[in-house]
Amino acid sequence: MTKLLIQGIEIETSGVSVSVIKRAFENENIKGCDVKIDHTPNVDAEIALPPLCLFNSDGTPCQVAYEYLTSVCRVLNRLSCRVNIDCGLHVHVGIRPLDETQAQSHNWTANSISTFHNTGRYYTEGLEDEISAVVWYDVAYRYSRQQHLINRTLPPSRTNNRYCNPISVNEFDNLHANDATIEGLKRLTISPNNTSGKFSTINFQTWSRGTVEFRQHSGTIEAEKIMAWCKLIRTIVNWSITNRVETGSGSTTETTPENPFRNGSRVGVQYSLMRNGGASTREIMDATGCSEQRVRAAVSEIRNRVGHSAVVTNTMQANGARYGQGTDHTSYEILHEITVENSGTIMIPENRIGNASIWSNVDDNDFEYWQNRTTDLYPN
Repeated sequence: MTKLLIQGIEIETSGVSVSVIKRAFENENIKGCDVKIDHTPNVDAEIALPPLCLFNSDGTPCQVAYEYLTSVCRVLNRLSCRVNIDCGLHVHVGIRPLDETQAQSHNWTANSISTFHNTGRYYTEGLEDEISAVVWYDVAYRYSRQQHLINRTLPPSRTNNRYCNPISVNEFDNLHANDATIEGLKRLTISPNNTSGKFSTINFQTWSRGTVEFRQHSGTIEAEKIMAWCKLIRTIVNWSITNRVETGSGSTTETTPENPFRNGSRVGVQYSLMRNGGASTREIMDATGCSEQRVRAAVSEIRNRVGHSAVVTNTMQANGARYGQGTDHTSYEILHEITVENSGTIMIPENRIGNASIWSNVDDNDFEYWQNRTTDLYPN
């Protein structure tokens, strides 16, 4: 069932001060916007809208939310606010969707706007349980897998931008989907240029505040562009929920990575020995120059990386050694394949899982919108 997602929008502008924008909103009786100084160079203001249920379950715009966004953009345009290459549009998706049996999208949105205006707090009535980390893993994987297509829908300034670093699809090899946790997803976003993980195309650092942030869209004060981007994100998330994961239990056979460590590193050499037939502590010590204690510490590190069930320990007695002959006869082996028992939210098996494309379930009109936008941005 398609989920009613809550989305928060942050619009960055230049050329007009925070105080002028605030006063204009007050004059137009636009409530609930948090207008504040943005500390990004060449950006003068950030306008954070209250959480909105932008779309009904059938994908049509929620009228209250659409009119609210349109009124905000109309004021920003009238003030001659500008967007430059340093401005971005950030969209937060609530980790708890709206329970349609408890509240309608237009009622919830109206309550959210008034609650934030009157109290400064977010409205949370009628929200369901958190969306599983397995879903967010799949969303991030699909987005990163087709990052090149996302890039083509946005200006060049939003490609490899230091405020929205792409997540390398290769990073997903280090985290199995069915074992995904939010902490694990946060680690995926950390790179040498993004040590906090915040400045990623998809930012999981906001989880503690109840959202996942999509940061890549370019700055805009055009309501139609904002709605189109929010709808694409909504469709991507909902496709993962409805066609890529399921609730249940079962087992999957997974192949351990050939080597998840740096080529030539000591732990990488140890991993290769263990995965190619196994090796004793002594053999690993001879191959790496490491102490017995360091070899055993590396075994723990390898277990944490590929899973405890993937590493088999053969005791010194199993290897034909006796007490008194030293403690380095224990051997370790990494299995090429392991069977993983899963429960709760898991990925649908390959024979039934929905297409991983970011365009899955995007309706024809929206698909044409994005193709035409790509052609306009990159005519050649």
